[in-house]
Amino acid sequence: MQHHSWNTLSVEEINHLMKGIPISWCIAGGWALDLHYGKQTRKHEDIDILIRSKDFPVLKKYLDDSYELFVANNGILTKLDDSEKRTGTSDSLWVRKKLGTSWLFEIMLIETEDNEWIYKRDNQIRRPVNEIGITTDGGIPYIKPEIQLLYKGGSSVIREKDNKDLERLLPVLKKREIKWLYHSLSQQFNGKHAWLETINNKIKGLPVHALIIGGTGMLSGASLWLADRSKVSIVARNEAKMERVINKANPDSSITPLFVDYKDSAALKEKIRATIIQNGPIDLVIAWIHSNSNNALDIISYEVAKESPSWKLYHVLGSSSNLNQIKNTAVKTYPGCQYRQIQLGFILDKEHSRWLTNKEISDGIIDAITYDWEVKIIGTVEPWDKRP
Repeated sequence: MQHHSWNTLSVEEINHLMKGIPISWCIAGGWALDLHYGKQTRKHEDIDILIRSKDFPVLKKYLDDSYELFVANNGILTKLDDSEKRTGTSDSLWVRKKLGTSWLFEIMLIETEDNEWIYKRDNQIRRPVNEIGITTDGGIPYIKPEIQLLYKGGSSVIREKDNKDLERLLPVLKKREIKWLYHSLSQQFNGKHAWLETINNKIKGLPVHALIIGGTGMLSGASLWLADRSKVSIVARNEAKMERVINKANPDSSITPLFVDYKDSAALKEKIRATIIQNGPIDLVIAWIHSNSNNALDIISYEVAKESPSWKLYHVLGSSSNLNQIKNTAVKTYPGCQYRQIQLGFILDKEHSRWLTNKEISDGIIDAITYDWEVKIIGTVEPWDKRP
């Protein structure tokens, strides 16, 4: 590419610039993946926005007064004069201030047909246009991560940063997103692509049937996260709370309510057996069980182990417990069980402290599952005398 320097606009500056333009757009490239991940993970040399080709004249009209555009094609930048329309096959335009010397952002153009996005490298791969983007809590639109990863993996040259992007994003993608990426890359490359084995191993490693005890209250965020990746059975007593969780779940999620008091051993056994018959063996358990009901964990584990030769148990220990009791809780030994312990602490801010929020607890549990921590402390447990 011709000599260039970048003075890239920030995500917020791009959002401010595009807000007043009456077209659909979204952040693309590495920044899109970081927006989905929730934080910036590496330095970005530039920033891309994605629009439909048919919307380009509208965008150009709004930019003409202050900016100049260059078509990027085969390593050559050609200025797009004010009177010219975009021609040729290039789908990339670079933008800078008029008479400026630094590039500010890149425009990527996509083709659509009958309100469907068309993947330029294989026009059989399509998605409804209204399903290719997502929005941050702050209102910034970005391309869905599985589509951006397809653009990266589908390129003729896969860079090391692309491999790292895949490695980082796979743990946070939903099951259907991972499967879509796998099938799309497989179709484009006739089943032969360097990423397919990695993606397939991730699919195989996802839980098939998860059981959550206490999944409608402080663990509701973890319940919804798991429901995007597996079948989920939730032990609960409050039907209103259960209904709220189910209503928040994606339409294609599979959540089975198990209304039972886990102190009722006979009823608990019956519910666990019934959900195993309905949804298959359980391979992941998250257990938030009060200390006066320790027998419930033994009952659940016994029933799970009968049908599952290998399974994981994430045992959540409450922060209201004695610190020594938390640290010295015996590791449970159940047949085929990989025992994991999650310790709930508190947040210490200078001289003040507070208990964890439900979101912080769920986020910590999600992190423990994603990265398979044997012991995960959410917040801090020391110094214990500083707890609220």
